[in-house]
Amino acid sequence: MSRHCLADGEPETVHIEIHLPGSLRPERLRAAVRAALRQHARILVRQAPHRWWHRHYWWELTDGPDRDPVSYPGGTLEEARRRAVTDCPPLDSAPPIRIEVIEHDTGTVLLAVINHTALDGPACLRVLATAAERYGQADNAPTPAPVRAPHGGQGAPEPAPSTSSWTRPA
Repeated sequence: MSRHCLADGEPETVHIEIHLPGSLRPERLRAAVRAALRQHARILVRQAPHRWWHRHYWWELTDGPDRDPVSYPGGTLEEARRRAVTDCPPLDSAPPIRIEVIEHDTGTVLLAVINHTALDGPACLRVLATAAERYGQADNAPTPAPVRAPHGGQGAPEPAPSTSSWTRPA
């Protein structure tokens, strides 16, 4: 749909900024992102070759990334933001995401740029959360909600016995 509604002044990307204190180890980050991509295989997609007269687009899953999605381009955060709006990740190579690592005054900024034709923000956030889990080597799975004790600290009152063969719905 986004391919048919493009306007020259509007980007077809989604970008997510993650501000981190300190710096990251490049190879550890790349390994964590590769592991996250393998775990969320739907992100390893590219557009299948097609002819200009075809009315549909097809996607093909790949076994791994066609290119390294993590880059260290240097420059300022403002330049990276400008690239996020103007330079869309290609659809003909998997994954349709680019993660730029920018050294900033307060630490490190990860700027994830997604081609919105292929992915949306929540899907990218799941991949980034998995990459953070792999990088930190800790389980970041949400904990189950605490179980509340019955009201008043005692068990629920027993229902009165029914005198009719018809019972009320719960």
